[in-house]
Amino acid sequence: MLKTHTTSQNLRHFPVEAQRMADAAIQEREERLRTISNARNRKAAEVAAGASDRLRRLLGDDNWADLTTLMHQERLALRDLLQPPHGLESTFADLNEARKQKADAFLRARKVRRDELAEIREDYHEAMADVLAPVDAHVTPGFHLSSHLDRWLRLSPFHAHALPWGVIIADGDPGPHRWEVHRPPFFGFNFGFVPVRNDNFIVDRMHTLNPSLGDVGITVTMDDGDAGDFDYASGDGFSAIAFSFTPPTAGLVEVLIDAQSVEATHRLRTENEWGWSNSTTGQGNFLMLDVLHPSVAEPSYAQMSAFHLQTDDDSSHVRENLTRGAHYFAHLFSAGPVPANEPVIVCAGTRSFDLSGTNDVSIHSRSDFRWFISSVEVRISP
Repeated sequence: MLKTHTTSQNLRHFPVEAQRMADAAIQEREERLRTISNARNRKAAEVAAGASDRLRRLLGDDNWADLTTLMHQERLALRDLLQPPHGLESTFADLNEARKQKADAFLRARKVRRDELAEIREDYHEAMADVLAPVDAHVTPGFHLSSHLDRWLRLSPFHAHALPWGVIIADGDPGPHRWEVHRPPFFGFNFGFVPVRNDNFIVDRMHTLNPSLGDVGITVTMDDGDAGDFDYASGDGFSAIAFSFTPPTAGLVEVLIDAQSVEATHRLRTENEWGWSNSTTGQGNFLMLDVLHPSVAEPSYAQMSAFHLQTDDDSSHVRENLTRGAHYFAHLFSAGPVPANEPVIVCAGTRSFDLSGTNDVSIHSRSDFRWFISSVEVRISP
């Protein structure tokens, strides 16, 4: 379930009224995420149970029980064949192929067609993708700064010059929609995590938070080392720095986040246990804005990196789409207006949402993302 620190610790440096609004917003977010998580768990369990029921009806109760026994026995037999000393001279690929052939022979003897199994598998993955998909309404693409420099220069007058450290307010612009620039050191932070999984998956995370440096990161892991017929998991985690902003007028909060990529790695290893198995795994990372006020319904996100793989094979993947050390930016708006002249707490950071659905394919998924928040410009949008 969601893990979020309260304002009594990580937001204690900010105005009391801003802390009170943040507390109310966090409570609402936790209740909303709890409702979403419970609904996902329930729907995912229903999809998995429905696929299992279809497979049982296709095979029949006796064949279902025999196949389950065969698969369990062959998992143990494969493990035993890999033990030393004879296992040192064995080829895993050959042993695993022999195991798959036994399962295929089992199906042929009972006149079960592979395409019927494939249909159940495909329907399961399609339904599970819908259940575990993020429900965020406020998602936009992020930008590689050097490739979109003209766009970056047009967004703010600050971008014509190098930015000094500390909070800056635009000179000669006393209007209610002037930009403010916030740079490290920051003094507040926030983080959270929401897992969804069945019993075979282990889902975990690790947060990186050094607010004084603007250093934020999130690692999400999903492991299913002994996959069953229909397993599922998702991990949704974020890490963010925080600062106080007093809106000079009411309206949507607009931010420009300049972030330097420290690490942006997608990792996935799959092991196919049976010939008719399949899996779908996705990993996504975002830069995020959150304004902790009850009138702001949810965070806003800019997607920075994505990885997706559907496979029924043994495979290993390491991918880094972003360039380490390069600057990227997000242009985001709050999901609701804030009142004038009342301080609010603004959070900027990174969020990862990873998900997997698998039947008899072992999954070892890990995404590592870490960012240096170089600057956050904030204003009330005109």
